[in-house]
Amino acid sequence: MDINKLPLETLAEILMKTDGFTLGKCRRVCKKWKAAIDEMDYVWDRICQKEFRNASWIAKKKSGNECRWYHLYKNLSKWSKVTTFESNMREFYKFSLHDKSHALGIDYSVLPLKDTRGIVLYDMSTLKYIPVAVPEKSCLKIANNDYATVILLKSGILLQRTVEQLSFMTEAFFKADNFVLSGEELYFVNNRDIYKCDLSKPNLESKLMLHCDYDIKEIQYNSGVMIVFTDCGKIVSISNDRSVSVKPINCPPAWVKQIKHICAINENNYVCYSRMLFQIETDQYRHLYLDFPPITALFFYGDFILIGTRAGEILLYRLSSQIYKAKPIFETIAQLPEGKFAVHLDVCERRTGPVMVAATFFEIFVLEFDFFPHEKDNRTSFPTDKLCMYKRLLILRDRLRLGVPSIKSIA
Repeated sequence: MDINKLPLETLAEILMKTDGFTLGKCRRVCKKWKAAIDEMDYVWDRICQKEFRNASWIAKKKSGNECRWYHLYKNLSKWSKVTTFESNMREFYKFSLHDKSHALGIDYSVLPLKDTRGIVLYDMSTLKYIPVAVPEKSCLKIANNDYATVILLKSGILLQRTVEQLSFMTEAFFKADNFVLSGEELYFVNNRDIYKCDLSKPNLESKLMLHCDYDIKEIQYNSGVMIVFTDCGKIVSISNDRSVSVKPINCPPAWVKQIKHICAINENNYVCYSRMLFQIETDQYRHLYLDFPPITALFFYGDFILIGTRAGEILLYRLSSQIYKAKPIFETIAQLPEGKFAVHLDVCERRTGPVMVAATFFEIFVLEFDFFPHEKDNRTSFPTDKLCMYKRLLILRDRLRLGVPSIKSIA
């Protein structure tokens, strides 16, 4: 049978059993194959899950719809050689007040910056200002996706969603300490209680999933599992059917009380550290250090970790390069100007390559890597998904200008 006459579904099944290198070669066979493979972005999704499972999950969450899985695969395959590429580092934003939390986490290709006006937003695909400021200085976190926008304030979370049915609720307020937005599901914690809000339902109602027996330090949601890291060193996993499992953080018991920071992908892949103590736990590696160089900022990217130091360095820690019972091996990514050091690090993939964001007490620096300079995006207007997000942000801005409503008035 002529392979060109195969149904696309059959061809996709065959291609998903290959690897990224083979798929790339198939893409170059002819224009017809290139067009067919480019249409099947879900094949690249499957390849990313096989070859870069953890990094691709982070990359997709950070970049949103700005990068197809094909572009994410290309970028992630180049990360092993990132230090061989030249980067363009520049000061991107200047603040008037000293603060270690000027930059909030990048999400859906949006960089939120906390300024005297409140929260200003930048589109990571173009590094251009999004003309809607959130007038709330106490904003702690912002998350977006195709369905909703959620803002965490000191008093709780504001939820705004895009709906097609006019009878569906569009907004809600819940008392919460933290949240995770994943597709059409919103998870949040209030004290030791963990709640779920189904964004596909007409009403925006919260349902109690679990009352945790321990104080909650960090939360994450990945592959249908809600993961809770507690202050006492426990990892609580809650599946969609509400089955619960508990296990200790895989570190010496004496370390637990000293752990101050946790960066987690799921229950088996996380970094925890405090001053000189440092531990990495992944599916393939486990590294523990008692005398790790002091860290001022950290970004966990699966097989790679970006680390900021007091000397202003941004270092790459490659898990596969470390030697047993030896000092950690670092590669230098960048050096910030004299007297500056990163207190926050983040990464967002673009079609041309990754953009690193380093926040100091007074500045935002960006480092742009052109892995594929010919892939530059010349769009001048917002795509539909970004327009929906923009409309939600406008509504949230107006609500915040009027004052945060009480829980009873909305939820």
